[in-house]
Amino acid sequence: MAEDSTSLGTHLLRGLGASTRHNALAYGYSLALTGAFGILAYSAGPTRPLDVFLFGIGGSASFTVATATTTQGFRQRVGEQPAIVRALGSSLGFVSVCGAIASVWLVGWALGNWLAWLLGAFAASCVYLVLSALELTVAQLLRPLLAVDDLAEPEEEEEEPR
Repeated sequence: MAEDSTSLGTHLLRGLGASTRHNALAYGYSLALTGAFGILAYSAGPTRPLDVFLFGIGGSASFTVATATTTQGFRQRVGEQPAIVRALGSSLGFVSVCGAIASVWLVGWALGNWLAWLLGAFAASCVYLVLSALELTVAQLLRPLLAVDDLAEPEEEEEEPR
């Protein structure tokens, strides 16, 4: 039986797919850093405005390092993962979120001062990025076992040359 593209269920599934398609890694990162902030507020003592700025610097510095590394000093574009790999890999995001929160807990416990805000956010962000990359690597390795090889939307597929 053909799928009814006008049914409420079809629209809900499409909406859910659209909301997770490009947001999963960013959503996971936001959960990881929100958790990291909460752990630091607990383990590193009273939070001051300077601590919040240090947290922002530490968390964002990891992206500078990661981007510079993966692009060979901002000289080479990194290729995209196939949609099926992004979908499967990002569905394992609980690993990277929990790993990031655990890493900042360790830093906050070990340092317990203003340095914990800077290094804790940096550590949480780095751990999130590395574990997310590992999740995508696992997804790439599992890809041959999946019944579907591509999740591209028809409008995303490249047109054949005329």
